[in-house]
Order: sequence, then C-alpha cells, then structure tokens
Amino acid sequence: MDNLEVVGKPASALKGQEVVTGRARYCADLRFPGMLVGRLLYTRHPCAEITRLDVSRARRLPGVAAVLTHQDIPGHNSYNYHGLTDQPLLAAGRVYYQGDALAAVAAESEAAAQAALQAIEVEYRVLPGIYDVEQAMQPGALQVWLERPNIYDRTVMESGSLAQGFAQAEVIIEQTYTTQLVEQAFLETECAVALVDPDGNIVVYESAQAPHRDRMQIARALGIPESQVRVIVPRIGGAFGGKDEAHVQIHAALLAQATGRPVRIQRTREESMLTHCKRHPLTIRYRSGALRDGRLTAVQVTAAGDTGPYVNSGQEVMGFVAAMAAGPYRVPHARLEGITVFTNNPASGAMRGFGIPQIAFAYERQMDELARRLEIDPLELRLRNGLETGDRLPSGVVLRQASAMKAGLQEAARLIGWERRRTEERAPAPHLRRGWGVATTLFSIGLGKGVPDHAGAGVEMARDGSVILRTGATDMGQGTHTALAQIAAEALGVELSAVRLIAADTDQTVSAGSSVATRQIVVSGNAVLRAAQPVRRALLETAAEETGLPLEVLDLRRGQLYAEGERLNLGIPELAWKAYERDRPLHGEGFYAMQYPEEAVRAATSYAFTAYTFSTQMVKLLVDIETGQIAVEHLVAVHEAGQVVNPRGAAEQLTGGAAMGLGYALLEELVVEHGRTRNPTLRCYLTPTARDVPRMTVKILEYPEAHLPYGAKGLGEPVLTPTAAAVANAVRDATGARLDRLPLTPERVLEAIDRER
Repeated sequence: MDNLEVVGKPASALKGQEVVTGRARYCADLRFPGMLVGRLLYTRHPCAEITRLDVSRARRLPGVAAVLTHQDIPGHNSYNYHGLTDQPLLAAGRVYYQGDALAAVAAESEAAAQAALQAIEVEYRVLPGIYDVEQAMQPGALQVWLERPNIYDRTVMESGSLAQGFAQAEVIIEQTYTTQLVEQAFLETECAVALVDPDGNIVVYESAQAPHRDRMQIARALGIPESQVRVIVPRIGGAFGGKDEAHVQIHAALLAQATGRPVRIQRTREESMLTHCKRHPLTIRYRSGALRDGRLTAVQVTAAGDTGPYVNSGQEVMGFVAAMAAGPYRVPHARLEGITVFTNNPASGAMRGFGIPQIAFAYERQMDELARRLEIDPLELRLRNGLETGDRLPSGVVLRQASAMKAGLQEAARLIGWERRRTEERAPAPHLRRGWGVATTLFSIGLGKGVPDHAGAGVEMARDGSVILRTGATDMGQGTHTALAQIAAEALGVELSAVRLIAADTDQTVSAGSSVATRQIVVSGNAVLRAAQPVRRALLETAAEETGLPLEVLDLRRGQLYAEGERLNLGIPELAWKAYERDRPLHGEGFYAMQYPEEAVRAATSYAFTAYTFSTQMVKLLVDIETGQIAVEHLVAVHEAGQVVNPRGAAEQLTGGAAMGLGYALLEELVVEHGRTRNPTLRCYLTPTARDVPRMTVKILEYPEAHLPYGAKGLGEPVLTPTAAAVANAVRDATGARLDRLPLTPERVLEAIDRER
C-alpha cells in the first residue's frame, strides 16, 4: 500500500527507552504503604489425598496477617478459563499435580511468610498416579478423576474418503513423532499486587495477558461484582502464553480482601517452573500417502496431548493441532484427530504457537521422508503440493489468500542458495557433516469461529490535535501497542508522536480479549479503525466547510489537510479546534468481532479461521558425528504478514522467534519423572544464549487482505513454528539419521546415527 504514511514505516517501540534504561515499572517494582508479602504453599506430591491440613499454628506466628485455605474463600474455589472450572485455587481434599496450592499466606516480611509456610501442618495419603499419556488412554487405566475418563476430548476433522486416498497411494509413509514439555522461561516470574482502595474496591496489578478475563475470575472468587474489581497491567516481562491463564492474581486479591492491606505475591523461579502451564508434549502418529510424482493422496493423523490433570486450554490446543495437522498442503482425503488426555504430570496450557509448532514438526518431517523415499527434492515436493488461493482445507475453510506459500519457499531458497546444496562440501572435516533443511508451515489467525473473539477500543482527539488511544490489549514485548498506535495515527492522519496510548486498565479500557493467537492486530486493529472513523469524519466535514471543497477530494496526512494530493494551509490542530467549536465529536468507540466468510461459517468445525499466514525456514548446519553436536551455520526465515505495520518490530519478531525455535529444536526440555520436574531452575533448563544464535537472514512477504486492518496480520507466534522441523530435516540430510523426537540433543543424534549404521 504505497499511500500509507505511518503504517509500514519503521517505528521505535512505545516507551521503549523506559525498558532499556531500567525505568520501566513492573509488578515487583510497585510499593504501597503497609504492603504485605504473600506466599503460596504448594504440595510435595503429584497425586495424594490430604488427610490433615492444620494452619492454626501458622496463624499465631508473629508478623503473620492471614493464612487462607479453601474454606476461607468467600466465592468460588476455582479458576475459570473459558468456563472451565476444574482447577481449584486452593486444594480441597486431594492434590492432582505438583503445582496444586494448599494455602495462601500474607505476612509482614519474607521471613515471616516463610515461617508461616513451614508452620502449616499437612499430612497426605500418597496415591498412585498416571504419568504416561499412552497408558492413560488404555481401557482400564488408572483414572486421574473418578468422575470422568482420562480422555477428555477428541477433535476429529475428516474430508474426502481416507480409504480411497490410501488405495490410490503408490507410496505410504507412517511415523511416530514425539515433542517435549517446554517451559516459557519468561524473564519476569508471575507477580501480582492487590489492594483495597478507599471506596472498598479491589485493585489488582498483574503481569498477565487477559486483564478483563482475570477481573471476572477475581470477582468470582471474592464473591463480589466485577464492577468492584479493577485490574491494571503495568509492564510485562515476557509471557509467551504462560500468563494467559490466571496465576497468583486471584490469591493476592483474596489476601488483600482478608487483611484490608496491600499484598504482593511473586513466584520464585523454581515455583514458577513447577506450577504454571507449559507447552503440551505430544505423541503424533502420522500416515501419509502419495503418488510416485509426489502428489499427496491422503493423510491420517492421531495426536495425543498430555494436558496434565486440568483442562485449561488443552482442548483448544488439541483442536488447533487437528485443524493444522495437514499443514500447508493440498490433501484430498484426510482424517485429523487431536486428543486431550489427563495425567498427573505438570499442567499444560498456552504457549507461543498453541500446538502448531508440535504438529508442524511432524508434518514437515513427514514431507522430508516422502521426498527421500520418492527421490524428489524436498523443496520441489513442497511446491508440488503447496496450497493456493481458493483451496479448501480439511476444516472446510476456503483460503482467501495463499500466494505466500510457494513464494515463501522460493524466496527462502534464493536467500540461502538452495541450489548449492548439491555442490557444496558435505564433509568439511572427517568428523563433520553438512546438511540442508527446509520446513514451511501454515498458521491460523484468531481463536476460531467456535470462541467469541472480539475487541473494543477508544479514540479521543484533543483540541490541539493530539490523540489518546485506549485499548485493553496487553503487550508482552511483541509490539502490539506500537502497531495499534501506528494504525490510529494512519487513520486520523496525524504523526505517530501525536498518539498517547492507555492500555490494559479495566476501569479505563474496554476488553480486547487476551493477547494470544496472533489476534490483536486484527481484532484490536479493526476496533481502532472503527473508533477513529467519527473523529476523522468530524475533521473532514469541518475541513469541507472551511475550504468549500467536496469531502471526497480531501485527505488527512502527516498532521495536515490535503486536497487531491496538494497540501493546504490547514493543519489538524486548527481543524480539531474548529470541530470542537461546532459541536462535532472528537471521540469514538470501536468494536470489532472476528468475521468469517460464508465458506468458513459452513465449515463443520469450530476451528475455522478468518485468515492464515505462511512461514518458511531453511537452515544449513554441521553435525559432529563423533559428539552429536549440531552447529547451525545459516538460518533463513521468510514469513508473510499481510501488510507489515512496523517493519522494525516485525524483523525483531522474526529474529527472536527463530532463536526461540532453535531452543525448542536443540535444547529445551523439562525432565519429568512420575509427575515431578527434575530440572526446575534455569541452571539446568537450557535455553539459547546470544552465542547460540547463528547467522540469520529474515524476509517479510506482504500480501494484504481487505478485511484486515490495512491488510495486516500478526507475526508474534508463526515465526517459531518451522524451526525445529527445518533443523531435524537438515540433520537427516547431513547424516542420514532420522530424528523424530525433540529436542535434538547430542545423545539422541548419536543414537540415531548408530541406528542408521
């Protein structure tokens, strides 16, 4: 879009200087007079009956202001994630995983709070748990819950005739893929500060992704109306989905209500890693059929996700897995199944990519195995099967724009020099082998038509032409606030510097839903456009009166009035003042609900989406066949974003996402034995450092879609989805060893090489 003035231009992050200079205030930086220290007592067993819980001695200790158990909760003793209420705030009678909390303490100091936790007397009858997802699915298996089976849900999507598709196939590949339990590893652990204001309302400052949903949960637990709860989100020190579900904010509010004093709770790093929801580990059985020329005929997928003992977002994650399981390919016959399974392992939930990185690893490994069997170039096989505009997915959705699928593959191949893979030295040293890998993925935008997906926004222009933008959307570092301010500035014709943003305060902003599913640019961006419309109209109507020119020839850009491209001597501040004098509105409220085309509405599944984006990554790497070490030499990431709003922020998203993808591919894994995490600190949970990040080349493709704000799609989540598969495919290319389990540790690489030998 060549006529854009602010959207599509590089912009520095709003208030970015506060972060880099250390002046930004996070929850842990907040101080209030009389503030108490809050702590939670967590269980020591992943599955046990609580036979005795006595807090009387803890309550008598000096400096202890309150000790709460489930009996002291005035409202509902459960979280409420999209209507699911199976997880208690404080355990009553039984614990189901290592992260269950038994009591909440508020004290004058850390030492007093710790003493209170140690004084609480708990006795258990340890019970056998179920810790293997495959065993949990078997008939007669030990049940996590007496009143419901271990298989909570099966999401199945079918298209065509599976029997016919495999009957047509000349080659059939069947493999099992395993992905690991992964920690979000955000820098700022979960934190909340709660207090009672002079009017008796509860005010909660929280590091979280869904303030309006959290307000509902807090009010529900405290037994008070939502109008008496205010939730404010200051700076967030990272989230990656791990702060989508509520964490300690409800407990802080309960303690503030009980004591009448401010209370702050912040989890230690070990508490955080033991208790909050992780990326689902999946076991994926994948069967593909193809003709000799490489065209796919059928795909059958069964993916089982270990959600731990509580549903949380597990059903939705596995629904996304099923919806995306065929990948960015034309598949005439398919049966795709996502199974949500209970265990007594750590709770799983939302994490960046929401199930799609797991299933992408499987389908992209599968494509490379097909290419190997058929002796077709892996890039060529993908191009032959790639989706095109107008193709129908197994979910029933017809793609409105799919040009980036093949264009992304071709551009990535050009940038990495894919044609050199046949001529470049494959064994630069006796112990080294070089390989090349490619992976391309399809990613959905939004929550899907089965879930309410909307946002509101407010715009107000002052008489001097400056603008206040109000949005309930949270920004964890992905650049949402900067992008929304750019959209507002573009819509109103002002400079970006004229826009001040007020965000994530339930008393000052309307709900924008959670910052998940790469949705905020679409829903909040469109809400901002709608909020800006009456203000822009008031300015242009005033300009028409002042100039005597028709409305259709007038435009607002860079703070000035233009007529048929010619700048007039009339600025927005003057127009705003005159509009105010003539009683024209200089404020607007916008609301946008995700809209689905007719073909998506007809789809049989709830997991139909209004927009999709494509991502391709290629890697060149070296494998040390004596140690199993993998060294990535070059990573190319080409991703589609519709219309880029902030090129600077988008490039940073690509770089950061690819680095996170490398951690997922090579390093990160929570080691769990019988429900207990064995590496619950960052000393023994490996994440990439700057030294692990290779040479990167990133490129963004733009294919705007009319129903999106200025054609823009989000970039927050899709950027890490292809990485693990691209790396695994490159290792296969280098060594001939097949690796179908993440992460690709040196031990597993050596085992795979030995198997191949």
